[in-house]
Amino acid sequence: MSQAAIDPIIFNEISVLMEDSLPIFIETYLENTQKLIELLEQAVPVGDSESVFQNAHQLKGGSGSIGAMQVFQIAKQMEDVAKEGDTGAQLGALFVELKNAYGAAETELKEHL
Repeated sequence: MSQAAIDPIIFNEISVLMEDSLPIFIETYLENTQKLIELLEQAVPVGDSESVFQNAHQLKGGSGSIGAMQVFQIAKQMEDVAKEGDTGAQLGALFVELKNAYGAAETELKEHL
């Protein structure tokens, strides 16, 4: 993944809108995303497609709004796979990608705190 972890155009737009509240928005995103990843970490190995779908959906929305587009795309893929009922190796592989993408996004976002 050669693109930036955080889309600069989207992040700039949210920065302008949030102004002084931006650090709170970033912290809230990071906290919520960590919880969602923990829930996914529990759901993926046991094949709980409903939980994967719901948590990936929430993760997709929050990530899109802050510009974490790699996380957004992977969460969307997880959501689609779970919706199809596939709970095998594909979800496991996507989860590994998700954690890596989130790690990069987290690092970039923390630079703005």
